[in-house]
Amino acid sequence: MWWPCEWEAFGVAYQPSSSAAGSSLPPLSRPQLAEARRVRAVELFEEGASNAEIARAVGVCAESVRRWRRVWEQDGAPGLRRRSATGRP
Repeated sequence: MWWPCEWEAFGVAYQPSSSAAGSSLPPLSRPQLAEARRVRAVELFEEGASNAEIARAVGVCAESVRRWRRVWEQDGAPGLRRRSATGRP
């Protein structure tokens, strides 16, 4: 299942699975998929969806959505963007 969203913002077009016929684009990595879920959640926050509805739509538990909503209310959508890894490369 995929959600219509601005996947190109991640530098990669979203592809729901490796079995998608006729596509040469690579699937999203785990960090990209996690960020895509949060971006979709923000879209649903702005539409007024409940935490339970958002959790079902993006495939996470309601507690994750509550945490994302708190961050979104404090810092906005940029607060939910992926951060670079810390520590030694």
